[in-house]
Amino acid sequence: MAKTRRTRGSGSYDKITDKKGNTLYRWRIGIYNPLDKKTVYKSIKAKSRDLLDEKVTAWKEENETNGMLPSLPKRITIQKWVEIWLQTVEGKLAAGTVYHYKTTIKNHILPNFANQWIGKVSALDLQRYFDMLSEKNAPSTVKSIRAHFCGCFETAVRLGVIAKNPVKQTTLPRKAKPSLKILEESEVLRLLSIAKSGNYCRPPKDDAAVFNLKRNYMIILLAVASGMRQGEILGLTWSCINGDRIEVKHSLQNLPKAHILKEPKNGKRRIVVIPKSVAKELCEWREYQSSYAAKYKGFYENQTSFVFTKSNGGCINGTNFTEWVFRAMLAAAGLVGTRFHDLRHFFASSMLAHGVSVMAVSEQLGHSSINITLERYTHVLERSRDEMKEMLNENPLFKTGEDAGEEPMAENG
Repeated sequence: MAKTRRTRGSGSYDKITDKKGNTLYRWRIGIYNPLDKKTVYKSIKAKSRDLLDEKVTAWKEENETNGMLPSLPKRITIQKWVEIWLQTVEGKLAAGTVYHYKTTIKNHILPNFANQWIGKVSALDLQRYFDMLSEKNAPSTVKSIRAHFCGCFETAVRLGVIAKNPVKQTTLPRKAKPSLKILEESEVLRLLSIAKSGNYCRPPKDDAAVFNLKRNYMIILLAVASGMRQGEILGLTWSCINGDRIEVKHSLQNLPKAHILKEPKNGKRRIVVIPKSVAKELCEWREYQSSYAAKYKGFYENQTSFVFTKSNGGCINGTNFTEWVFRAMLAAAGLVGTRFHDLRHFFASSMLAHGVSVMAVSEQLGHSSINITLERYTHVLERSRDEMKEMLNENPLFKTGEDAGEEPMAENG
């Protein structure tokens, strides 16, 4: 009877003698690792062939994915894997996204998991780490870090490095969502007054300081009057402005060594409208910027034609603007704790409170769905509903005789 040929890649059996002279049964298989481009060998030993078969079957069940053995997951450390992972995403994702991945790797993945085998990182290990992060960080921060971990491990699953993604078995602690802070109109007027007067910093001593003061006021004014995001305002170019209409084409993203103009959030370009008075002030600011550029030609270079720049024509870093300018304004206006994004919330709630349709507000803000607008500004819509009820009660069409001031009819005696 002809001998059955073993299947390629199924491994081989043989007998060996250990150091004590005992005979052992051994199973060996060579596995090519495409990541290291090397073939490594896995061997399992047992005192009997039956016991060896049981061990081999158990190992295959543990490591097999869709009928194919992975490339020795337990032989790859997290440190080695994240290097490979970055190679798979660079050039395919936005530069800002890759930068945030690198930040998570540097600050969270490597300090805690660098030397662990990727196949040995458990959901319990990760859950404990996310729980620890939640004690000192905002839920949104922990959610972002967890998403980056998930992407890292999901790529490993897709490439057959590990069988399953342990991050998907973890959960984020639920915390009460902070209530939306809506500024009062009087507070916004006070903030605009402080920004325009410059009473939040030292008096300007030169033209560059005057330029910065005028620019800072215009940034705040446009945020209040349009509901645009900070990155969209700082990435605005003069070609996007046409009177009282602004085309939001891109957003400025600041990276450690570069400034990038990217698509607006959700990749959604849109037209926003602004009051004619604000359009007039923007026009005056453009004239001032042009005269300043002419006066300091060679020093002031604004090659991208940004609406708002540093005093030398460079891009404005949004984080620095918030930390050093906006916070000083808030302190002078008595509004400590307010975020730049709250100016966007003020615009939206103000428009809704004055009867502007939810659809129009949603389009102005650039929300991906009208449902986001409805969910975020429910409290304003509830207030509008109460006002509608009052108007209905005051409408003569729906008043009874007594409500209208008429005397009740006498009953027939």
